[in-house]
Amino acid sequence: MAEQYVAAFAVDAALLLRLPGSGGAGLPGIHRSAALAELLSGRLRADTDSRYTALLPALAGTLGTPLGEAVLAGRHWDELTGVFCTLGLPALAALWSRRWPWPDGATDDRPWPCPTLTPCTALPGVLADLAALDPGALPGHPTANLEEDDLEEAAWFLTEHLPTWASHAHAHSLDLLLLRDGAR
Repeated sequence: MAEQYVAAFAVDAALLLRLPGSGGAGLPGIHRSAALAELLSGRLRADTDSRYTALLPALAGTLGTPLGEAVLAGRHWDELTGVFCTLGLPALAALWSRRWPWPDGATDDRPWPCPTLTPCTALPGVLADLAALDPGALPGHPTANLEEDDLEEAAWFLTEHLPTWASHAHAHSLDLLLLRDGAR
């Protein structure tokens, strides 16, 4: 059975973004130890800056505050964005779909782990959406790949984990970084 691991961190995104190699997606076959050695030595490869995304969990955990982890069974959790839009929860839709702010306008549609960053200034809207969310309404909005059972699990995540994480980051005037990973 496939699983999605979600790790949350309260971070100063500006600090993380100042680090060399903070943008892009992890490349297959690049070991974290090799990427870390390049980062620490200052010998970054401009053509493969994207290999350093795999270091975000360690960097966020060291330079930020780990808030917790949750495991969601199944796949296709990116489809929650559409469910949030349908339910009129724009801040949750933005949180779930907002990608890491890659430097220099670079973009990557498939970063892994998948980082989503919510600025501290957007967290009051997220908390308001979470307060307005009727967890029982989620299973009534299946998508192409998320079934009723998946949405019940999403409701658990949205009531048991995300409010605590968003509240903590907001209370400390920090940004909320979520890392979604399908493998460990």
